[in-house]
Amino acid sequence: MSNVSFVKTMSKSVLFVFVLFVLAGPSQILAAEGIIGNWEIKMDSNGQESFAELSISKNPDGSFAGTWGDDKLSDVKFEGQKLTFVRILQRRDQEFKTTFEGVLKDGKLTGKLTSDRGTSTAEGYRPRIIPAAVGQWDMKIEVGEREFDAKLVVSQGSDGELTGKWISGRGEDTISKVKFENGKLTFTRKSTYQDRQRESTYEGTVKGNDLIGKSKSERGEVVCNGWRAGGELIGKWEFTNTSERGTRTNMLTIYPDMTGRYQSFGGAIAIKDLKLEGSQVTFGIDMGFGERSFNMTFEGKLQGSTLNGKFITSRGDREVTGKKMAVAAVSSLVGTWELTSTSRDGTPRTQTLTIKEDMTGTYKSRDMETNVENLKIEGDQVSFKIIRRFREREIPMEFKGKMDGETLNGQFITSRDGQDVSRDVTGKKVGVVH
Repeated sequence: MSNVSFVKTMSKSVLFVFVLFVLAGPSQILAAEGIIGNWEIKMDSNGQESFAELSISKNPDGSFAGTWGDDKLSDVKFEGQKLTFVRILQRRDQEFKTTFEGVLKDGKLTGKLTSDRGTSTAEGYRPRIIPAAVGQWDMKIEVGEREFDAKLVVSQGSDGELTGKWISGRGEDTISKVKFENGKLTFTRKSTYQDRQRESTYEGTVKGNDLIGKSKSERGEVVCNGWRAGGELIGKWEFTNTSERGTRTNMLTIYPDMTGRYQSFGGAIAIKDLKLEGSQVTFGIDMGFGERSFNMTFEGKLQGSTLNGKFITSRGDREVTGKKMAVAAVSSLVGTWELTSTSRDGTPRTQTLTIKEDMTGTYKSRDMETNVENLKIEGDQVSFKIIRRFREREIPMEFKGKMDGETLNGQFITSRDGQDVSRDVTGKKVGVVH
């Protein structure tokens, strides 16, 4: 082979390898970025459905880390599209080991959890924010000097779309075009009465547990306000019970659509038959461990920010005390925030934090944009991590702060020479994300 032919052949080979590298490299990077962040895991074990929060982050050295609820994971690996990790759960003197193996495809995690108690299927989705309009509303319509009552139910489907039901003494009307944007709820209502059809449009503003609005039709405009059913109960509750084995704390979460979940062994189980009658609260829980299962019923009294009562089981009753956690609505964090801090020489600096509805986000300083990792909201406390890259250096930073309405104030913490250095940050909301 001539030198010219050899050079041409080698040039083609190098070019081919280079093209493969360019094509494969970014895809691997994108795949790695696709797994980072928060996931809601739904599990099924012998027909017992439960849920958990999974968070995956990336260390400065390129390795992965994660948490399952409050528990740290070990041996977290993401290769190709395959995610694996080990979870060790300590309960008193016992240790429970579970391994996970799953595949990321089309934004969904599909896999299985294996332990000495058996195998359960698991599916992971990006957590979806529940709009403030979702729930059951007791409506009051004012027509002249007369008042009419109705019930409006706004639900969110698995695809994120909103639907509605309007129920009154005349029956159920047809609701369509349900939208909730920038705090305003709108929809179209078609009603039939004595063979006559009428169409009206509604526009109202959600303010906490109040829905203030008007309904318009060809006959004019009427005041149509609502109050959220179960508003005092909705939120996150810390349940505490004390026995001869010590004190145990579990979390109960009640959602705006009056469904809920009860924390158990690092996961959460959907409650059933939730009822609020006056100040009396009841619900049931079906719990399972391997092939064993048992039922619990809660009976308690709601008084302001306390929910005290007892769990009733076949093994006896257990007294519990519940207190409501200070909750900042997750939906309030979604948007664009302007963060201001002061450099060491006293110069003010402005950064931009953007949080999307799937609880992913970016942090932009100067012209450098970095993905937000490990985003968490606990009560009114907000935390997340970012990794800034300067040439060959990687500098991890952690934000810890408090959200109060349109403000987000806290500190950025970095590690320098083995010591943590903090920098105060003040934030204000400047826009919404569409």
